Amino acid sequence: MAARGTQTGAGGERIAVPRRRLGDVVEAARAEGSVTVLLGDAGNGKGYLAEQAALTLADEHPGMVSVHVLPRPARPASVIPSVFPVDAALHAAEPASGEATERARAEHVRATIGGGDPNGSVILVASDVDEYSPQDLRVLTELARTRTVRIIATARQLSSAIDRIGSGPQVQRLTIGPLDVEESGAFLCSMLGVDRIDPDTLRRWHAAAGGNGYALAVLALAADRAGDLRRSRGTAWATRRDDIVTGEYARLLADSCGEREWQALEFVAQAEPIIETVLLRSIDAGVLTALFERGLVVSHARAGAPSLTLGHPLLAASVRAGMSPVRRIELDDRIFQLLIEDHGAADPASDSERLVRLVVFGTAAGRHVAFPWVWRAFEAVAQGGYPRLVLRLARVIAEHPDADGRQAGSAALRAVRIGRLLGDEPARRGALERIAELLADSGLRGAMPPTLEVGLVTTVVRERVRDGGDVDAALHELDELEARTGVEAARAMVGSTRVHVLAYTGRLRDAAEACPPLDVSADLGIEWARSSGRAMAALILEQQGEFEHAVASAEHARALSRLGPRSRSDLVDIQGFCTLLGYWVSGSRESARRVFEGLAEEASADSHAEAHYSGLVEVGAVLLAVQEGRWMEAVASGERLADRLSSSDPYSLGPLVHSALALALAVLGERDAAVRALGASESPQRGVSMAVGGHRRVLALRARQWLREPRAAVEAAEIARWASRERLPYIELLARHAHAFETRSITADDLSAAQHLASQVDGPLGEALVAHLLRMASTTPSGRGAGAPAAEDEEPEIRLLADLGIWLPVPPAADLTPREREIVLLAALGYSSRFIAERLTISSRTVETHLSHAFAKIGVENRDEMREWVARNRASTASSRST
Repeated sequence: MAARGTQTGAGGERIAVPRRRLGDVVEAARAEGSVTVLLGDAGNGKGYLAEQAALTLADEHPGMVSVHVLPRPARPASVIPSVFPVDAALHAAEPASGEATERARAEHVRATIGGGDPNGSVILVASDVDEYSPQDLRVLTELARTRTVRIIATARQLSSAIDRIGSGPQVQRLTIGPLDVEESGAFLCSMLGVDRIDPDTLRRWHAAAGGNGYALAVLALAADRAGDLRRSRGTAWATRRDDIVTGEYARLLADSCGEREWQALEFVAQAEPIIETVLLRSIDAGVLTALFERGLVVSHARAGAPSLTLGHPLLAASVRAGMSPVRRIELDDRIFQLLIEDHGAADPASDSERLVRLVVFGTAAGRHVAFPWVWRAFEAVAQGGYPRLVLRLARVIAEHPDADGRQAGSAALRAVRIGRLLGDEPARRGALERIAELLADSGLRGAMPPTLEVGLVTTVVRERVRDGGDVDAALHELDELEARTGVEAARAMVGSTRVHVLAYTGRLRDAAEACPPLDVSADLGIEWARSSGRAMAALILEQQGEFEHAVASAEHARALSRLGPRSRSDLVDIQGFCTLLGYWVSGSRESARRVFEGLAEEASADSHAEAHYSGLVEVGAVLLAVQEGRWMEAVASGERLADRLSSSDPYSLGPLVHSALALALAVLGERDAAVRALGASESPQRGVSMAVGGHRRVLALRARQWLREPRAAVEAAEIARWASRERLPYIELLARHAHAFETRSITADDLSAAQHLASQVDGPLGEALVAHLLRMASTTPSGRGAGAPAAEDEEPEIRLLADLGIWLPVPPAADLTPREREIVLLAALGYSSRFIAERLTISSRTVETHLSHAFAKIGVENRDEMREWVARNRASTASSRST
């Protein structure tokens, strides 16, 4: 029997039972002669909870209490006559012999399970009593009446037969509801043998499983079998957002279904939520009643009207997964036919939800669907719909023979964008081919508004460049397009595309010169066209040190991008990322966190949000962890994100993530992993990572500094020269500061150049970097006179830089664990244990324990000695690398 506190999962694993729930059941079943009935959905672990409660009670009195677990009720085809031990003579009696026979059987059962000791205490665990035969229910009722046996029973729902098992204060009924998010996390951690589940994976699985323990196990095991489950540093996560569900789960929960019942389950799973009367009437009432009684189908109130679904979201997904393609088409065709016949001659466009359903089932079945219906359905789902459904309808419209140029073109544009977002290369390339066909058709092209025609051309250009095409040829094509375009909004679109092409290929100086003017146009159409260009402008302004202009531009453009029928969530998302990055770069940690939390909240509120697929919010989480010195969290989240982006990276964020990951790994002393991440950060992927090339290169430079690479000073000088050519004052200042820190050599010309650069940087960062340069100049052998301050006096400036997110290396200490390194870095800067505990979300006692271990390894006695050790060795380590 399984050890207490764990539950057997779908693959035989042992998984945790929530202690609170176990305690509730134990207390309910503590009294002699008690009857405890646990009510809840199938697969929620109530059966195992009953067993664990019985074992817990037995362990309280070793040798005095026996636990007997009855088998599950027999299925109709089973040859097992009863769940109870059967006396042959009693079994031969006719059922008509009445209560005397049942009482005699109960006495036989009591004697059998009690081991012959009439005074022994017995706990009987009876699972699924709502499926007991009438005879077994009567025996259980007789046992309850004897008050000599404690019964812990389970059932899906209460019935009159179960209600008769017992009455009075000794009978308690406990509803075992679904696991909450925290309980689901503990459940999965125990099952998968990890310390934590990635929050995004946990939220997604909890929602899909509805908190059902068995369903959670099925999702985890399915991901593991498919190779989509990753484990690293005590964390598990799924790499796919669209979780794979097999048909196994449905078959296990519905193993008692007859053929007609199973067919009804398939129909409901394919059509849910069923809100149309015609679909409800098509299901046999008797079959539906049987499925209702077993909880396999349920009715919900939806917009004031009833709707029918399967009893669990994962059950529906599993039923669909188990269908053959032919069966799916057969059901889609049947549903479409029923809906068409129900509408008759009426126009379904008056009800957008029903129209979308009709179009979805009709197109899936290969039926001819009137194009006006398809177009209206597309318009209904285009804003905020499930991205894969939007992509599917967009492809249908782009290829539809009845679509005009405007309709086919706008649908093809959407298909390109969502295809890239989802990493669906066949769909994206197919849509690009369709755009080429549309542009080559003079009739269709002539029906397009100028902005749409220009949008198609610029999309092809931009995608070609993203795929590695010639940049100069693309720019020449844009020049020609702009020259023959007379509409101002269309010209603004060309300008934004030019900025994108230049920024996404790392030509930041040219991109800055091509950016739209900071002044806002009075024409909203022009501002919409400039929106993507403004995003690139904000990313460049941030590297120039114009943080205030960058944030203001991004926030304003984001607000405008939300307006009107042309609202595009991708532009809203990238502008939000630009705002977050602006605050992050400027060292405004609280503002950056506020923006991040707002972006994360918006994404979590909409299960179909494109932000779930872009990676932009997750990059923000990694960068914030780096800024705040939460290095272990930065590594964990960075590794998960890098793994996910390796298969689908619509914005080409991977190199930026790898540079931040390299820094975090270097801080924690994981040299080999940091070197691998540095290599990945240098990948020439065209996209956002090239547009923020200055930040990416500086993060990588910081990693090289922490790794004590001899080339760090040379790399810093190269970045400074590159930033100067690209006219990025802030990046140049950071690189010059890193070079001075590595070489411990600062001339008057160096200081003058740094001060000039700092004057172009908003906020306190420029001043903080110059202050540290001045302090280093005064402590170098050439700059220090008699009585000048020692190197230890750099620490106030170093702490100020850390407060702004710039973390300078501490001396190497090979024996420190990652957590000890994280804590030592903060403690060496003078932060209290309470501050460190709050920053790292651990207890103050844990901080003190790690510090005491670190003191012993470093060879110091207390915090003061540790700070002196860090300050004394920080400068000497850097200077030794420069010689």
